[in-house]
Amino acid sequence: MKFFRHIILFVTILVTQQLTAQRFNAGFSGGLVVSDIDGADTRDTDNDFHKLGFTLGGVVNTQLTKKTLLQFEINFIQKGSMQPPDSLNNGYFKIALGYVEIPLLIRRQIYFNWKGKKINKFDLEAGVSYGKMVQRKVIGNTNYVISNTSDYYNTNDVSVLVGADYNFTKNVLFCFRYSNSVIPVIKRNNIRPGFYSYAYNKGNNLVFQFSFKFLFGAVQKTQLPPAETITP
Repeated sequence: MKFFRHIILFVTILVTQQLTAQRFNAGFSGGLVVSDIDGADTRDTDNDFHKLGFTLGGVVNTQLTKKTLLQFEINFIQKGSMQPPDSLNNGYFKIALGYVEIPLLIRRQIYFNWKGKKINKFDLEAGVSYGKMVQRKVIGNTNYVISNTSDYYNTNDVSVLVGADYNFTKNVLFCFRYSNSVIPVIKRNNIRPGFYSYAYNKGNNLVFQFSFKFLFGAVQKTQLPPAETITP
């Protein structure tokens, strides 16, 4: 956890300095998560996204261009997988995983016309994130063994993410985001071979997020000094 303490300290100092200079927005976010782990379903090959969770954290962004933002976040997020019981009340399991996650992404404002009206409330976003597993709990009964031992899981998570935002105001927005890990959370040799759709994604975290972000302050563009008038 020393790595995360250093990151949080660095971001706190950076945000404090830059907010004073009015170059950054900072705020917090919270929302709901639905997730699955590819290949964890014991019944079929699909991903049902039955596992519910939440995410909560902080966000900092800064303007790169008129339409583009660079955004940095530190979040706690719940991921994992769940299978409901069958008609005989068998086969239930839940893998509940908690991560401290650091996404870094680009947000790009988009414009379009709708019935003759210019719409500029939407952003598209894309980026990567690094996460560290800090919680793990496995419960239930199933037709194959799901272990809770540490050597069964990768505690580091690297994910790619894409999403879209709707800006209610310059300080409040709704974010829909999908992330897919590139490192399997359940090591691939521990996933039951007959239960996966795509070998490249086997054991990976698959996550849909629905969150609100609340930002304070406004990004200020740097103002150039007026040109001097030179009298010959």
